[in-house]
Amino acid sequence: DTLQNPAYLTILKRSDAAGRPDALKQGGLCVVSELSEGTFQAFAIECEGSEVKAKAVGSRIDSGGQYPCHITSDTVGDMEVISVCNYGDSEGVLSLYGNNSNVGNPYIQHVRIAYGAGSKIDLARQATSHAHSSEFTDGPSLSKKNLCVLDLGSDKLISYSLSTEISENSLKCTEQSCNGAPPGTGPRSIMFNPKYENIAAISLEMSAQILLVERRGDGSFVKLLKPIPLLPAGWPDESSNEAKYNGGKWASDAVFSPCGRFLYAAARLHNSKSVFELKISSEKHVDGIDLVQRIPTEGLTPRCLCVPECGSFILVAHQHSHEITSFSRSKDDGHLELVDRLEFPNAACVKLVKRDMIG
Repeated sequence: DTLQNPAYLTILKRSDAAGRPDALKQGGLCVVSELSEGTFQAFAIECEGSEVKAKAVGSRIDSGGQYPCHITSDTVGDMEVISVCNYGDSEGVLSLYGNNSNVGNPYIQHVRIAYGAGSKIDLARQATSHAHSSEFTDGPSLSKKNLCVLDLGSDKLISYSLSTEISENSLKCTEQSCNGAPPGTGPRSIMFNPKYENIAAISLEMSAQILLVERRGDGSFVKLLKPIPLLPAGWPDESSNEAKYNGGKWASDAVFSPCGRFLYAAARLHNSKSVFELKISSEKHVDGIDLVQRIPTEGLTPRCLCVPECGSFILVAHQHSHEITSFSRSKDDGHLELVDRLEFPNAACVKLVKRDMIG
């Protein structure tokens, strides 16, 4: 049957991890269904003639909370780990899953963390915690990884150390640090710089800003610069329809270019992308950041950005105009130019799948 309200997906890389079903050995997808009874589903990617299809593997898996809005995956030691963030009604929940060696669903829950009350700075959106997204980063060894979780409801960035106990087929999750974002800004997502790995950009949804941070050796984060606005001064007009929702402030996704020099960030309601150039010293310190371009995304409600490894273009998924737009990207100055658009209903997330993953 149809997967209801799919909100986000993660690409499963090729893997021979113990417990992974044969159907997913070549890779696949996991997709969250953002409902009050949250679930996610694994899919294999298959070719049938000229069509590429996703075929469900196993049944739907309980996400451990309400309204799961983000999912990502990585390998910790010999275990494939799925991280699901549940935005929640009463509280935000992080759920971590590993390969299930038993017949049935490909994943089984190992960790569930509930975050409780929110910061209450904005009672309409922060009365409770809201786990919005998570990102894996490399740890000190192959058997360890780090996981950063963004809690929009409590204005927090929580960092965990993950490790596996092979003899017990278990996943250990230890909190490293808990850092606060500026009160009432609502941290939505984090993107680590692919070239300067300790530098990261946080999208602050509720203030429509970007926050640059640096990760220390103990897993904690320090702010590098003041939050950077995504909206032009004076926008929106107080009498406009856009101003009726959170004063027109509704940031979404942010991504780095593969070279690590440029940062792209989207703002819903304003329906624009801002292009920034980082000023990084020879000692790999961020000395500043410049706005080099701000252009329309050519659609309504840009929710997700995607830049391929080649860095030649960028894709934008628009939820309310039901389309994906593509832009060419200059590797010299980072500027974008509209190329094409594809109609796609309720486009909430866009990812690229490598050709060798299609069976």
